[in-house]
Amino acid sequence: MFRTFTRTIVFAMMLALGAAVILPGTYADENSSPKSTEASISSDQNLANEQLLRQIENQKQAIENLAKRIGTASGITQKALVARLIKARVNLLEQNLNFAKSVAEQEISGTGSGKHRKRAIEILGSQVGAVETTVAIVRERIVLPETELSAAAQAATYSRVFELLNTINHTYEIYIESLKLSRQFEMDVGELESRFKEDLAERAATGSALLEMTMADVTALRASATMVPDDAEVKAKLNVATNHVSSLANGLAAVLAMMDSMGVDTTTYQNQLLNATGQITTDVFEVGVFTGLLIGWSETLWSVLIESGPGLVFKVILFFVIVFVFRKLADLVKKLTESGLENSSIELSQLLRRMVVSMVRNTIIVIGVLIALSQVGISLGPLLAGLGVVGFVVGFALQDTLSNFAAGMLILIYRPFDVEDIIEAGGVSGTVSHMSLVNTTILTFDNQTIVVPNNKIWGDVIKNVTAQTIRRIDLVFGISYTDDVKKAEKVLQQIVSSQESVLNEPETIIRLHELGDSSVNFVVRPWVNKDDYWETYWNITRAVKLRFDDEGISIPFPQTDVHIHNP
Repeated sequence: MFRTFTRTIVFAMMLALGAAVILPGTYADENSSPKSTEASISSDQNLANEQLLRQIENQKQAIENLAKRIGTASGITQKALVARLIKARVNLLEQNLNFAKSVAEQEISGTGSGKHRKRAIEILGSQVGAVETTVAIVRERIVLPETELSAAAQAATYSRVFELLNTINHTYEIYIESLKLSRQFEMDVGELESRFKEDLAERAATGSALLEMTMADVTALRASATMVPDDAEVKAKLNVATNHVSSLANGLAAVLAMMDSMGVDTTTYQNQLLNATGQITTDVFEVGVFTGLLIGWSETLWSVLIESGPGLVFKVILFFVIVFVFRKLADLVKKLTESGLENSSIELSQLLRRMVVSMVRNTIIVIGVLIALSQVGISLGPLLAGLGVVGFVVGFALQDTLSNFAAGMLILIYRPFDVEDIIEAGGVSGTVSHMSLVNTTILTFDNQTIVVPNNKIWGDVIKNVTAQTIRRIDLVFGISYTDDVKKAEKVLQQIVSSQESVLNEPETIIRLHELGDSSVNFVVRPWVNKDDYWETYWNITRAVKLRFDDEGISIPFPQTDVHIHNP
């Protein structure tokens, strides 16, 4: 019992000692209090504010020195000093804003001593003049390029202009934050806000006008590029103008964002911004913007229908009429071509005839479509050029298909087979069903449809079974060594002679061919028309079996004699 109590006391002391070590701020100083902590924090913040004020004074002195040097400088040196002056003034605006933010945060947290409140109000009050002066200096440096300048010179000038415009936007953003802080210090900024809203509206109007003018320039340059497609300078200026539109749209979007933060209606400018960039933002879904867009689109559509509707309807009707006429003409020419090929003395395969007829018909239809497109106002030059590029790309990607195409053309020219011929090619046997320039369709004897690439057929041995009008049937019949050879030969001659499909010329061959292992073999080789081949083959084979049985002539089959010797 005593040991347990002792262990408990020791354990508690160890916990207390550990807590004192881990949390020295809590237990180390019993005389510390919240008031002393707050006083320490307030002192640190006051020191930070004093440091910010010293930085502000140093920046002001630097601005005065730059202004004096600008008055005595000239040329490129003066331009460089002006650029440094603008940067220094923007930095001063940022430092003023940071000081006022620090003082405002002290008041919100309750740690401020009020020592710097008056100074913060004075600095915020001076922001108006500082912003106006900075913006005036920047605006003096903005010079738009002349239209006579080259594309490269225009691009360089526009780059400097938009850099200056971004500086103005940044300055205005600082001013908006300063106005918000001024309201926190209970300053009367109503008149300043009104003036600033008017300035923003003026900037938006100016930016909107510049954007509209530049979009018109882009349209004009595109027309010039279409009329003179080889003029590199026109294309370069078109590229510069297009980038100019994008930069102006971005600048206008920044101004509209500031106007929205000030509670100014930007519906009209949002519509123009959407037309310029084609980008849908969240502002589009505002009721005013969305309604304005719908009204604008409907008015444009209605005006187009009124002005161009009748002509458009006439062009559509004309297009379909021309296509219909050329399709009927293609069918007529197809029939005339078929008739001419049938009556022609030139021997062409059915495959080649079908290909010629199809190409003639399709060519007339394509010509009709092109004429119809030209009649409705579509330029055929760019279309044909595009088709040429597409054809090159597709041809490069479909090399195997082009190989099949070439093989198909060679098959059509040299005619190793025709439709309904029985062939063995590409590892397939059957009847040729139809053929295209890419592949050949073969119908096998068990009624399977097999499509074989033409390059596989042309690159292999082609066996045309039905290319000739007559065929020879090769049959072999065996008799026993004990049978009468002359009798068997006479029976075979009678059987062949009784077949009406067997031709007299060439002469049928019936000969004793070989003495086999277990039979005496005759060859029977009658000639027949190709259409009678299989029927004659089967009739002779059946007749030989029946007559041999009737005449007592045996047809031997392979057999083996086994002799067993007992020692």
